[in-house]
Amino acid sequence: MNEKGSIMKYRGIIFDMDGTLLDSMGNWRKIGTICLQYFGKSTQDPDFDHSVFRMSEEEVLRLFAQYGITFKSHREYADAYYQAIKPYYETVQPIPGVRDFLEQQKAKGIKMCVATATRSDVSRPVLERLGLMQYFDFLLCCSDVGAGKDKPDIYLKAAEKMELSVSETIVFEDSAHCIRTAKQAGFYVIGVPDPAAQPEEVEKVKHLCNRFVPDYFSLLKGQVEIF
Repeated sequence: MNEKGSIMKYRGIIFDMDGTLLDSMGNWRKIGTICLQYFGKSTQDPDFDHSVFRMSEEEVLRLFAQYGITFKSHREYADAYYQAIKPYYETVQPIPGVRDFLEQQKAKGIKMCVATATRSDVSRPVLERLGLMQYFDFLLCCSDVGAGKDKPDIYLKAAEKMELSVSETIVFEDSAHCIRTAKQAGFYVIGVPDPAAQPEEVEKVKHLCNRFVPDYFSLLKGQVEIF
């Protein structure tokens, strides 16, 4: 038994998308400014994006109202949110080494899927554009299960759809709070560094995950083992 988890043989992998498969979190970290620009607004607050990135939805709605941007419903807000970010996915690229790692795992017969908080009308097109969707059995979004990644629903549903037990399934994540959720549900979690993350955020990931890998090349070359 590994000292940090009970899994020794895996048959499936659940991948997060943003920051784990794709170098796209830099855009999400600027979502405040991106949304303001979408509505023809601007701000002089240098900490605006930093604040928005860490706010709850209710807090964001109150902040946007100060700029004259209001929404009639959660759906209207979500639609605007994704319409604003969607163009930025047209140039997003995979994190280096991802494609080769997926190819390697596919050749081993490992089942793979994507479990993302990003809505399918944004996530699926970018994975298809980059030719990555071919490696996955399916794409599962938080909206599909009716819960965010503060709850384990999406990970448990993904394992179920792959017809695997939790103990047969690994989760790849770049976010500390997502890693915490997946581990509490019993999954063995591989932590990867989001290229846009601050050093202190990466340290949290290192501390929480079962195994930290600095990049996909270290896995491909056998310099770091999954277990």
